[in-house]
Amino acid sequence: MIRKASTFILPVFALALGVTLASCGSDGTLKNPFVKEKPFVSTPVPADFAIVIDENHDTFYARQHIQQIITPADAMSRTRYTTYRDLNNVPSNDFTQESPLSPVQLQDMWDAVVRHDLLQKGRPFINWLSEADVYKQDSYTLQVRANGQVQSYYATNGFSGQARPLMLLVEAVRLPITQDSKTKVLGGRPTAPATEPASPPATDPASPPATSPAM
Repeated sequence: MIRKASTFILPVFALALGVTLASCGSDGTLKNPFVKEKPFVSTPVPADFAIVIDENHDTFYARQHIQQIITPADAMSRTRYTTYRDLNNVPSNDFTQESPLSPVQLQDMWDAVVRHDLLQKGRPFINWLSEADVYKQDSYTLQVRANGQVQSYYATNGFSGQARPLMLLVEAVRLPITQDSKTKVLGGRPTAPATEPASPPATDPASPPATSPAM
């Protein structure tokens, strides 16, 4: 009897121990601490790579829709902001912001798609309803297109899990500091290039030194 019980308890204990020792990464995926992770190898950005973001921000007094389209073909990000009046559902403000993208920004976005497998099985966590959601509800739709495939993700009040790194890169393009596409925003505070100290003006050794007039 003891032998039969041990054959059942030991595998269950080993399974529970393995789940306990498994670490949870920042993207919400379980990782085995005893298995060394393979280094990430970056791949070229596909020609048909594109990202489309649709956001709806609703409150008791205003409603805003934001659509952002990123196309590496022309290295541009176009974001359209539309604010609606609640009284007659007519747009009260509508404008578009265009931001040039650098090859580094586009490569970082594609790397986030590949690293978290967003074209295949990547799934964000579920955001549970909270008291803040009663006052303000933000809905997000993230669509990734590449290599003839399309994958869409939906979330309420912000993305979490595997889609979050890509969303951070995409939303950073809208910030004023990123209007210069050469400035790296994520991964460290942008620093100004180092400048050499100014050297004193050169003097002609043949000319006599300047003296103050006699009093």
